[in-house]
Amino acid sequence: SSSSSSSHITFVKGAAEVLLQHATHCYDFSSSSSAGGGAGVVVPMTDQQRQQVLATIDQASAAGARVLSVATTTQAITPGQPFQLAGTNLVFLGALAVSDTVREEARASIELAHRAGIQVVMVTGDRTETATAVAKEVGLLPEDLSSNSSNRDALDAVITSEQMRQLSDSELAARLPTLKVVTRALPADKVRLVLCGQREGRVVGMTGDGVNDSPALRKADVSFAMGSGAEVAKESGDVVILDDNIRSIVEAVLYGRTIFKSIRKFIVYQSTVNLASMIIVFVGPFMGFDFPLTLIQLLWVNLVMDTLAALAFGGEAALPRYMTEKPVSRSAPIIDSTMWSSILWNGLFVAAYCVMFLTWDPIVFLFSREALTPLDADDINNHEAAKHENTVEIGAQGGPVFLTAFFSFFIFLCSFNALNVRTSSMNLADSLTKNTGFLIIVPLIFAIQILFTELGGAFLRTVPLTVQEWLTLFGMSSIILPADLIRKYLIAMGAFKRLQAGKSEDPDVEMEVVDLV
Repeated sequence: SSSSSSSHITFVKGAAEVLLQHATHCYDFSSSSSAGGGAGVVVPMTDQQRQQVLATIDQASAAGARVLSVATTTQAITPGQPFQLAGTNLVFLGALAVSDTVREEARASIELAHRAGIQVVMVTGDRTETATAVAKEVGLLPEDLSSNSSNRDALDAVITSEQMRQLSDSELAARLPTLKVVTRALPADKVRLVLCGQREGRVVGMTGDGVNDSPALRKADVSFAMGSGAEVAKESGDVVILDDNIRSIVEAVLYGRTIFKSIRKFIVYQSTVNLASMIIVFVGPFMGFDFPLTLIQLLWVNLVMDTLAALAFGGEAALPRYMTEKPVSRSAPIIDSTMWSSILWNGLFVAAYCVMFLTWDPIVFLFSREALTPLDADDINNHEAAKHENTVEIGAQGGPVFLTAFFSFFIFLCSFNALNVRTSSMNLADSLTKNTGFLIIVPLIFAIQILFTELGGAFLRTVPLTVQEWLTLFGMSSIILPADLIRKYLIAMGAFKRLQAGKSEDPDVEMEVVDLV
């Protein structure tokens, strides 16, 4: 602004330690002229006064307050050119202390992140004293930490931007595992932290709300933009946190892990059915039978295996215990050793069980009666949907009742196996009631299968079954439940140690960088 004498007064704000280096004068309000509320007198600033100001600011910073200093100068601002503090002869006005209340849930959220194997690093432009006080309050640093502390790891957990610039990339990488707080940080420091973490094989998440945060947000594996931040930051971020709350980030991790587990469950379920079908088709000609399902029946099998299974597993609940598991290594395969054991064990079991159903005389005898509605069998000869078979060929495969029974048996077997796949626990009902979609879809598959069988006729090449036959099929197909429990028991007892040896014992630590809690 301009004074009455047309001289320029430029107001400067910034860090106290920076402004005090260039301050040559300050205001003295102790003189008689200013005692009554006057403007004060500009006097030369002594080193003692500088130390007193810094001591006062240190006290406020240690209490967790953000401190902003203000000064003036007569040097004018030149448009289009950076303002240089050197030689400005600043007149120090004072400092403002602003205290931000830490959210109540911040400490619990950070503790939960630590239990989940996530390293939280606070990157802030504030003074070290302010950042340290906040870090203690939210649980990032021990509350008894001081400059005289004997806990060297805790002391090394705090670093300034200047100290970080003096470290080489390899030295910074060595400090990453214990790093908790970066103070007086610049936008370039965030980018360097992201790249350093990624070179170490870490999955790095970054938060930001300003335009200067955009480069780091783009570089991070997962970036969280604050809902109250700049539009540029939101466009650069993968996720926008509407409430600017770290709890939302932790919850996003929980739901991400839940989705990942649901995808794995679906892969196991689908791969098990595919493996079993492939084996049946391959060994069938060597054992005197063809795959006994028609094309339309296979379409229903695919609908059960793909669409309905995806809907059932997609509704799995986000369980809190997922946040006690360590992160999965970014180099880990999608199908781990436990998944392979389930696919191979149950896939081979389903294949062997189906082959036994098709070839073992006692089972064939159970469903060897004549169809209750012979018209359905006769109608098959002329039905376009099953024109590739006639009644003679159907009779050679065991008759319409037997083939209908196998169709339902295969669907029931796959549906019961969904209970095995959805949990690694010996308790098949573990958190089952929390997935209402599963509770609806799986019984619906059984109901539709019975309806298709009773009413499908020549179109589905099915004939109605008796109540006793339905109960027999239910009992036979449910055997896959205790069969898989044996596998889970063997794993729990360590019988598959050799298989489990391929599992990652040193999962990557997820690294999340936050501005300020």
